[in-house]
Amino acid sequence: MTSAPADGSGGRTLIRRIADWASDLELDDAPDRVVAHLGSQLLSQLAAARTGYAHPLGRRIARAYGGPLQPDPARAAVSLAMAAICLDHDDTAYAGHLSHSCVTVPVVYARQLRLDGRQLLTAILAADETAARVTAAATLGPFRGQAAAHTHLAGTVAGRLRALDAPARAWVNGLGLAFSVPPWTLTPGFLSTDAKGFAAAVPIQTGLTACDGALAGLRGPADVLEHPEGFLRRYADVPLPEEAVAGFGTLWHTETLSYKVHPGSAYIGAAVDCAVDCAAGLRAAEADPDDIAEVVVEGSLLTSGLDRASRARHIGPDAGVAALNFSLPYNVATALLTGTLEPADLMPPAVERPERWRLAAKVRTVHDPHLSRAALLSTAPLGQALRRAGEHADAWVRATDARAADMLPPSWLAPETDFRFATKRLGARVTVRLHDGRELSAHRAQAAGAVGSGEHTALAREKFLRSGGHPEVPHLIAELAGLDANGVAELISLALSGAADEARAEISRGERRRPGRSRRTNSVDTRALEGAYGRLLRSADSVPDRELAELALEAAALAASDVLPEVEVETAAVDALLASAPRDVLIDLVRRNAAHLLGMLDRMPPGDEGHWSRVVEDLRDHVERARKSARTDAGDERGEEHGAGS
Repeated sequence: MTSAPADGSGGRTLIRRIADWASDLELDDAPDRVVAHLGSQLLSQLAAARTGYAHPLGRRIARAYGGPLQPDPARAAVSLAMAAICLDHDDTAYAGHLSHSCVTVPVVYARQLRLDGRQLLTAILAADETAARVTAAATLGPFRGQAAAHTHLAGTVAGRLRALDAPARAWVNGLGLAFSVPPWTLTPGFLSTDAKGFAAAVPIQTGLTACDGALAGLRGPADVLEHPEGFLRRYADVPLPEEAVAGFGTLWHTETLSYKVHPGSAYIGAAVDCAVDCAAGLRAAEADPDDIAEVVVEGSLLTSGLDRASRARHIGPDAGVAALNFSLPYNVATALLTGTLEPADLMPPAVERPERWRLAAKVRTVHDPHLSRAALLSTAPLGQALRRAGEHADAWVRATDARAADMLPPSWLAPETDFRFATKRLGARVTVRLHDGRELSAHRAQAAGAVGSGEHTALAREKFLRSGGHPEVPHLIAELAGLDANGVAELISLALSGAADEARAEISRGERRRPGRSRRTNSVDTRALEGAYGRLLRSADSVPDRELAELALEAAALAASDVLPEVEVETAAVDALLASAPRDVLIDLVRRNAAHLLGMLDRMPPGDEGHWSRVVEDLRDHVERARKSARTDAGDERGEEHGAGS
């Protein structure tokens, strides 16, 4: 007789473990903060699709595949996903551009299957968590971001099968069939032509076909992810199978979502924000474009690497949308000249204006090691995967870009166990130098809308309204959990139909709510402590190192307590941590350990609430004292240091 594996898997494959959890996932299983992201994600994806369809490329997509409200849900899903991806205006998670399948497939099948609001939200949640986990397991490989088309194999299968309330065995076969033929993205078409849309369309078609087969009884290999000749071995340089199954019910990938304010690659988002800031300074200085001598963009290795890849291809007024999305010079020049960057800037007549290309020729990119360090320390796009890789991270980074190896955080940092304080610090600094010697500059620690930067509900709402969407839609999505099937169908039509603005739909509510599990009430109220940690992290750059070290160790000790906590951090431990960890690592330890502690408190069974409540109150007071000890010259509390001046 053999014993069960020590990891608690019971000998089950990765797909079986994912299927067993996600097929039974209910909306009430997720914390309110995670559920709130689902509404913003849905609204943001609808906005991306609307702006896509308004572009000439989107109109060609509609001619080829039909519109998003057609009777055939499979063709509708392809059309809607391609429209949303074509301007690169979509949201991103730590692992994957999830929404092209995780939102699109549940949305188009919601009308056919008569889903109510809770069922639709649950399908999106299950798809997010499934697709993000599989994508994370292959993050350290040749495909990331939109090029990781395999994300949508998982998102499609999970989104459709959860909408159908299909059993776990159908998930196993559906995922097994789909991942037996994963797509392989080739750079030439992806970076510069309309073929980029097929990074969403092809896996959605494959995933839907796999669902059809699984529901009819076709069988797929349950071990296709981890098999020695399977997906992870072929698609990952450093396979991270644990990322696919770590923290079910505690590590919510959905709350790592970032929302794009401007169309374009996430790697250039902060640079565009800086250019918008500098545009105001140029107007105040009464400077014309001809007065600009050069524009210097400092960014991380990810930003400078994308710029190198983009410049290797001809990009001009006749370039395709994909090439324009990846062009840092064009997007920065446009934002400097107009004070913004909108979908209309990616089509004629805007893209044909010669002054934009004259200024784009003056833009150059410089690598900033400090920004690379911050990017590698963040949760997204690579930090969590690098922590999971452990000792293998150094070799992978060195093979990818030798310069980055010297910027890696300490190898002893563990993966995050809670994403509530997740970060995506892809920062930039833009300096505009004028011929008369004046300079204007702006700095952003991360792009507007990046995870950890603040409120996402208002941002998604503004994005949808800017797309020309009906103003009733954001209100209805805020009430989505209470909509019946008729209300969901009318909402989708109102959001995507060009005729929807002609009348205000009457939405019926609450007639067919799917029974769900009761949400468990936490035994310890941690809301005040979570808020205190959030405020501290937004001003952490000016908090004394010793305070940071004490807070990091205190949170770690409390989270590790098996008995009633009586934790006192020893001076020697603080001194040892200060000697081994630079400032950026101290801040990251506070972020990670605080999230881990809060997650542990959320899951605490009833009992001893009174004592733990006192401990939480004392810790909150300590966190607030540490924040107030910050230097008076603290930067922008939002973590988005920016401004322009001469």
